[in-house]
Amino acid sequence: MPSFGWLIPRCSTFDENDIEKIIQTALRILEKSEWTIDGTAQFMAYLDGFGCSINEKKVRFPQPVIDKTLARINAFKASQPPDSPLNEIRASTELLYSTSGQAIYTCDVETGALRAATTDDLADISRVINSYERLGRTHPTFIPQDAPLMTRELHAFITIMLNSDQPYRVSAFSPQIVPFFLEALAIYYGTREKAIEHLLLPCKVWVNTPFMLAAESIEAAMIVREWTGKPLTYNPMPVVGFATPVTPSGALALITAEVIGVNAISLAVDDCLCGWCASPLHFDMKSAIDVQWGPEVLIIGTAQTHIASHLFGTKPSVRLMASTRANVPGVQSMTERAFAVGMGLMAGIRNFGSLSTLANSDVGSIVQLVMDMELIEAAKYIVRGFDVVPEEMDADFIVETANKGARFMETDHTAAHYRKYQWFPELLDRQVPGAWKENPTDMLEKARQVALKKIRTAQNKCPLEPYQKKELMRLLNAADKELNHNVERING
Repeated sequence: MPSFGWLIPRCSTFDENDIEKIIQTALRILEKSEWTIDGTAQFMAYLDGFGCSINEKKVRFPQPVIDKTLARINAFKASQPPDSPLNEIRASTELLYSTSGQAIYTCDVETGALRAATTDDLADISRVINSYERLGRTHPTFIPQDAPLMTRELHAFITIMLNSDQPYRVSAFSPQIVPFFLEALAIYYGTREKAIEHLLLPCKVWVNTPFMLAAESIEAAMIVREWTGKPLTYNPMPVVGFATPVTPSGALALITAEVIGVNAISLAVDDCLCGWCASPLHFDMKSAIDVQWGPEVLIIGTAQTHIASHLFGTKPSVRLMASTRANVPGVQSMTERAFAVGMGLMAGIRNFGSLSTLANSDVGSIVQLVMDMELIEAAKYIVRGFDVVPEEMDADFIVETANKGARFMETDHTAAHYRKYQWFPELLDRQVPGAWKENPTDMLEKARQVALKKIRTAQNKCPLEPYQKKELMRLLNAADKELNHNVERING
């Protein structure tokens, strides 16, 4: 098995023996650990039927359960085709890129100050996102803080529907809000059946490391599972050094135990594996906050892909998030983003998320998105490469032009091809110092001006009819009255 190579010092190794030691430690942890699972009666009955030991909310995985899980994992690995000699990701010349985040703050475009994100901010960024070709969207960027507390996710979802070319995913974390999401999609697509077909909510159970599954997460996921017939998915997001040991090997052992445990749960509930599903972060002791980017995150993330390969037969890869801990757009945000994207490109990564986000997705910024897209355009140029065709390297033309003083810029050949092979940055400055000092500007200020222009001019591509928009607002008002009134009544 290949080692990390340039990712770790030459004196270090991470081979099959190391991985096996981590897995064996993980199995001892899993067998000895007690999970706290606040599941529905149906969910807990599935676990009981699979052989788990249950005492109210406390769940253990006896050795027979672990053995059954490992047997299914081994069978899955054996069924995988052998690795092809060419890594498909490395061969790809298509770049995928998307915005994400569920920020409660925005970095104000005009002032640069942080403030609470609003519904207008979400509407603005929705139109701006649609103005970029092929820019995807995996999360809403903003959760509007001017909306009522219990329905903020629904406000985000409907605001996106009213300001975008299609609905985009917004996570719903409470079982009470989930039916309103389905009704919103029924208004959008015309029928409940089509709404279920296009339901964007994943049947996801969030795992709070170590070994905790909360009631609301399970209840919401079980509702969606009932509607769609799709199995649950699981996502542990362990914070290394805070919810795990700070040592890489200790953290990996705990993470591996948790992954094997949720695969046992997945087998119990849906009779299928969920695979390697952990997304580790790292705790920064200096700032007392979790981070999604940094060398320590890169090492842990990449190491877990080797353990995943050992267990499930998947391909090891560099695990790198294009995230930033910076709170505002600037030198830090672009240093971290450029490092992640550049290293990712070299490692064969062709899918980059987290665009428009700052502070581990706690802050969203249209200015940051504009700068991110400059970086993405450079990355697209790199993965596209160049053509090797006779017309573009005509020997007679090269010799003739070289012998006449190499005035290549004056030729028809250059005029015909320079647009194809020249990258034209919108924000980065390539002027000589003498020209720049006559009108000194920087990337951040240019991005701010582009962002302001896009907010003013970006088209609203919402395809809905006026009556559908009214129905969505009626639904939103009904949800506000029902869910927020219940909270006020309980608190009162």
